[in-house]
Amino acid sequence: MGTARASLGIPYATAKRFERPVAAGAVDFEHCTAFGPAAPQRPGMELVPESPIGPTDEDACLTLNVWAPANRDDARPVLVWFHGGSFVTGSSAQRCFDGTRLAVEHDVVVVSANYRLGALGFLDVRTIGGGVANLGLHDALEALRWVQHNIESFGGDRRRVTVFGESAGGGMCVHLLASPASRGLFAGAIVQSGITDRTLDAGQAELVLHELCKAADVADLAGLRALPVEALLDAQDAAAPALLKPVGMMPFHPCVDGELLHSPPAAALASGVAAGVPLLAGTTAAEMQLFLRPDTDAPDRERLVRRVARYVGVPSQEAEKIVTTYERAAGDVWPALFSDMEMQVPLRRVLDAHAPHAPTYAYLFTWEAPAVGAAHAVDIPFTFGNFVDGWDRFVGYDADAERLSREMRDAWAAFARHGDPGWPAYPSTRVFGRESGVVPEHPLFARLPFTPN
Repeated sequence: MGTARASLGIPYATAKRFERPVAAGAVDFEHCTAFGPAAPQRPGMELVPESPIGPTDEDACLTLNVWAPANRDDARPVLVWFHGGSFVTGSSAQRCFDGTRLAVEHDVVVVSANYRLGALGFLDVRTIGGGVANLGLHDALEALRWVQHNIESFGGDRRRVTVFGESAGGGMCVHLLASPASRGLFAGAIVQSGITDRTLDAGQAELVLHELCKAADVADLAGLRALPVEALLDAQDAAAPALLKPVGMMPFHPCVDGELLHSPPAAALASGVAAGVPLLAGTTAAEMQLFLRPDTDAPDRERLVRRVARYVGVPSQEAEKIVTTYERAAGDVWPALFSDMEMQVPLRRVLDAHAPHAPTYAYLFTWEAPAVGAAHAVDIPFTFGNFVDGWDRFVGYDADAERLSREMRDAWAAFARHGDPGWPAYPSTRVFGRESGVVPEHPLFARLPFTPN
């Protein structure tokens, strides 16, 4: 493999707490040789412990990194990566996100960017002092403006910028796609396991704000700004249990604010807000397996039917039919249904919404890691070809994994170059696994408990 020019820790913006990012001044890229700090977050939340987040700093976290092939040809496609981490953790500095291999092997420019997390990035403070909502998305937009203004210095083509990300990073991408404010900043989007129904409405966002302020014992924006950052993180943790039922597992999340987002992604895309912008989106085959305890006994069928009725929101008779369908299609009912409701139903809704307006492509990642199967986040090292820092053991790296990683990188680079990953548009679906290939319809959609609206 050849070499890439790496410019690391480039400041793209500065920001005061709960205020919009402001574009940073010019820097000498030649002196940008070390990753910048990540946004403030709790330590020890890494999925793979050997892949550390690194240092954090509220005042200096808005940085990005660029990898470009060493020769200085111009007009290369550009891939801009947003890391995952449930909108509360993560860093572009983790070695599994190193862009060298992707840049050199596929002759593209790779960018990765940090953004504000947790309450600092996704607390809607507008009702307590005139602040701003969706600051993490504002950060991402500022990073993309930096790309538009500077990427030609690295041989990148600002007209062929593709955003991509996994989990919350994919969520960043689909919300950017749904935002009118992003038009002209990128030409395509790749969303890996990032489409959910978790976009907050005004009531949910206000409830998150109320619970966080109560936990922090403050009453207004000035009080939140005065808190030490560790106290703000403490308040995030303390508020989470009360928010689990009314808001969900990710209370610090993009919200409909009437500025960047006028509706959740599926509704926005159905209206044609991103007409003409190609989308490539998919999931792993058993997303929520990562979050289920492996030693938990399956409930008896009667309890399972009651659970499904409550979870899906259907009468018992309908829940009985759903359980029967999943028994035939998946065997282990609850993990499959849980994964489908959380990830496949929203994915299908977005694919159906966007397909009439732009080229739309679907995939399913079926590689099974030794301990968790084809669970959420298993695809991360395959995206960049970096099976480092314990990821090799976590995913069960072997020759097939290397082959599969190359298939994914080929497809992602082709999409960035041409807006087409190399297989027919949705509903056709590319399966990435030990056995890969294209099928006429998504393999999991036929078992979904209902057709998304």
